[in-house]
Amino acid sequence: KKQQHSHDLNCSLTDLYQGATKKLKITRQSVSAGRSKEHTFEIAIKPGWKDGTKLTYPGEGDESKPGQAQDIVFVIKTKAHEHFTRNGSDLIFHVKNVPLVQALTGFEVDVTALDGRNIKVNVRDIVSPSYTKLVRGEGMPKSKEPGVKGDMILTFDVKYPRTLSDQVKLQLKAALS
Repeated sequence: KKQQHSHDLNCSLTDLYQGATKKLKITRQSVSAGRSKEHTFEIAIKPGWKDGTKLTYPGEGDESKPGQAQDIVFVIKTKAHEHFTRNGSDLIFHVKNVPLVQALTGFEVDVTALDGRNIKVNVRDIVSPSYTKLVRGEGMPKSKEPGVKGDMILTFDVKYPRTLSDQVKLQLKAALS
């Protein structure tokens, strides 16, 4: 079996959402006349590709004997994103510092999608610590199902007040009983 040489191909979540083209230059050992020591790969990143996706380029690596060169394998690695975490085809978006009054009465969240669109999400349910809000079809594209996307899942961090006066506590008890 031919040897393989692996390289990580770091991609942003946006690259894996929209698709992108990456250019990578490698230096390789050659013993054949006319085989260049440098080779540039132009790699088309397909929307929806996942961590660990492997792209194999047969015979493009180091050459030990004329006509016998290693395969080059690029392995997709996802760089961390500031706002989103990927879970398969779903995108997790964590909403921070939701005031308790909004968690109880409802609010709107503006999410900037990976393609730059602004998605307004109305939250009308009471937000408990384990509550999640699902936005269908706003996750990652599915590479094997063109036009189909996973979901966006919002999680919430509710900000509780540090102190409450006795009067406010009595009002809360009356309102919530």
